Amino acid sequence: MEHAGEGIPAEGANRPQKVRYEELLPYEWAAIMRQTPVVYWPLGLIEWHGEHLAIGNDAVKADALCVRIAERFGGIVYPPSYFGYERSTPWAPAYGVNRNIHVDEDLFRRIARRTFREFDKAGFKVAVAITGHYPREQPTFLKEEAEAVMRSTHGRIKIWALADYEPVTDLDYTGDHAAKWETSILMALRPDLVEMDRLPASLDEPLWGVGGLDPRVHATPEVGHQIVEAIVTRIGTRSMELLAESSA
Repeated sequence: MEHAGEGIPAEGANRPQKVRYEELLPYEWAAIMRQTPVVYWPLGLIEWHGEHLAIGNDAVKADALCVRIAERFGGIVYPPSYFGYERSTPWAPAYGVNRNIHVDEDLFRRIARRTFREFDKAGFKVAVAITGHYPREQPTFLKEEAEAVMRSTHGRIKIWALADYEPVTDLDYTGDHAAKWETSILMALRPDLVEMDRLPASLDEPLWGVGGLDPRVHATPEVGHQIVEAIVTRIGTRSMELLAESSA
């Protein structure tokens, strides 16, 4: 029987280590904070991703990546944020007048700034904010607010804000929209949220809400698993380096 104050379950225990912030009991939270005071924050928004992917793809993708990183390297995953920034709002014409659900720049910045400050107050040494939504503005705003909070805390917390593709651009994933890469990644992480048969069978028919290499031709679970493994390994490794730097 586990008692208050004991550590997290050992590797190979009957139940996997919990990493989601909202699911942790106090003693579980305390044990992780003593060992690996790193928090991962996934971000996205509600946005059209073609006929074949879940509307919340960006945050769903980032959340699943964060969970895999924390399970392998340690740390805690904060609940995903769907308060994303997006300039354009229409969906595909076939669905009439619909809109992405997003917030303006000021609110996005305030949410990011306050959340980073709260991570510092909670005692985290490292915060890693991963956005699966990456038009130029959202990652930029996130990085700028991270820098501002690090200055205000005099380096007490290290914050790494990034788009999910940034650590693996050398592997040709430089971001797309519901095309080869995002489709492959969701195939690997959440295959239950991908329905390829919703896309036109004929390659001559256009795809709504897809930007990049045609997922009907280029997307596969194997591609997704390979790039997910690289993202998880590289972000996890760098996060541990940041924690070591903070401790030093």
